[in-house]
Amino acid sequence: KLQAEEEANKEQVSKKQNNNFPIVVIDMKKVLSKATSWKTLQSEMKEIEETFKKDISKEENELKKEQENLMAQKSVISEQEFKQKEEAFRAKVKKIQTKIENIRRDLESSMAKGMQIIQAEAIKHLKQIAVKEGYLLVLDATSTVIAADKINISDLVAEKLNKTLPKISIERKENNKDN
Repeated sequence: KLQAEEEANKEQVSKKQNNNFPIVVIDMKKVLSKATSWKTLQSEMKEIEETFKKDISKEENELKKEQENLMAQKSVISEQEFKQKEEAFRAKVKKIQTKIENIRRDLESSMAKGMQIIQAEAIKHLKQIAVKEGYLLVLDATSTVIAADKINISDLVAEKLNKTLPKISIERKENNKDN
């Protein structure tokens, strides 16, 4: 009980000191690491990536079988027919490569959009805290050489972020297998 009172007193003193000191720092990496929305975004993206890997693996295996069949037919069919089948096979390979590139771009874009949403929400809270507490300057902790922990408001921003944006789900355009 005594220890809890001491902690509460320290917190009040710390708040008073911060009010007299109009400069604070924020570590956005720390905010993100504590953000539940960031964690849900990462796990959602990982699931999507795993699903695509499985789909692509199946298509790659089908292409390998098709290539083996094509090579087996090389001595049996005419040279012209082989070239036609080989060109059709190469077109399929190119199509799958394009599909993989599109999926990668889509995943990267979705992750970036999600991160922008989370950061925008964190900055909104950061601004509200700065106005409410009378902070005149907020510095990025990554570009600050030394800063006392009591002026770091990353935990406070992360706490508010988790209340207003507990999770995030990214809408993506679906890629058909026929792409």
